[in-house]
Amino acid sequence: MIQRPTHALTGRTQSLLEVDLANHADGLTEALSGKSVLVIGGAGSIGSETVSLLAYYPLRHLVIVDQDENGLARLTRRLRGHPKTLRAESITTLPYDFGSAVFHASMNRLPAFDFVLNFAALKHVRSEKDTLTTFQMLDTNILKPARLLDWLESHSPSARYFSVSTDKAANPVSFMGASKRVMEHVTFQKTNTDAFESGATSARFANVAYSAGSLLESFVQRIETDTPLAAPDGIKRFFMTLEESGEFCLLASILGEAGQIYIPDLDPQAHLIEMRTAAEVFLSANGYSAEIYALEQQDQAFRDFDRLKADKKWPLILTPSDTAGEKPYEEFVGSNESLLPGPFSALNAVPYTSELSQSALVELIEKLEYYSISSQLETLTSDDLTDWIAAIEPAFRESHIRSDRSLDDRI
Repeated sequence: MIQRPTHALTGRTQSLLEVDLANHADGLTEALSGKSVLVIGGAGSIGSETVSLLAYYPLRHLVIVDQDENGLARLTRRLRGHPKTLRAESITTLPYDFGSAVFHASMNRLPAFDFVLNFAALKHVRSEKDTLTTFQMLDTNILKPARLLDWLESHSPSARYFSVSTDKAANPVSFMGASKRVMEHVTFQKTNTDAFESGATSARFANVAYSAGSLLESFVQRIETDTPLAAPDGIKRFFMTLEESGEFCLLASILGEAGQIYIPDLDPQAHLIEMRTAAEVFLSANGYSAEIYALEQQDQAFRDFDRLKADKKWPLILTPSDTAGEKPYEEFVGSNESLLPGPFSALNAVPYTSELSQSALVELIEKLEYYSISSQLETLTSDDLTDWIAAIEPAFRESHIRSDRSLDDRI
């Protein structure tokens, strides 16, 4: 059985949120009893972990939306196959795109929600391939959440809204990070009105170890297929476990203070881990030592594979950090942001503040609306999209790391 040494990466043998969950157990039960919760993107790694916690509170109705039909099936089997008794009175899974007409038609049939948690996103820097894939990222991460909040304003004005952001929204260098930063603007500016009674919270994450689509998940796949591992050289990341990601979102969404972006209380000196080290730790846990190869030695790594494996070694190809939007290290707090303690011992809060004019945000959303249905979409350039983002986040024009190479060009 392939080992996933998460504790060796996090440096923790118990959950980062264990104490907070114990301290706020009664508060969570009180807040969720008899309530209706909508979870969008609930079949993904983080969303499903959060759903797997929510389902064991005495909810009136838990509605889970995700266009990944297979993911919803896996989640349902996971919930129904657990020995612990589900406490939610009703659980509904719906295979919808949350930006579609059928989603809104279906939701309009349901009573108002008390909590709405949005996990839907294009979350990979690698999606910055060309103008059209980047536009799709802006559509998913900015336009659709804006439409969702406009709908909630009339359907569920009392709902507390929560959206997952990313560490890459702090001083963004990629379109993914920048789109998530703009998503934060959308989240808080649209909910900071009299129309929304309960406001919103958000969360910036560390890397979730071995989550779907992650580099660490690829380590598992490559062990299974007898393929050399690859990791970017000189790149450092914070790590959380899948279980911690769900606990983080549960606390921040249900008991967090409105207007706050929550971040894990992790020390860069103690908790930033090089991806090379993560690969070496993984191989060691599975009985191999790493044999290092440079990218230009890739073919040799494949030729040497059988001999190395017989000696309990595994090729590890280190790739240069030369792709679009690739940030060398993680940070959670932007250059113009402050950090405050929150109600949780393991989480800090970044209060949302911005001098952004509402008109600038409206103009961006109108452009996204127009081009999402326009025959002129293919005329857009990367510079056009950069200009749109820079109108909201001026520093992005200089901080954006451009490259002719994307992560898809790597082994």
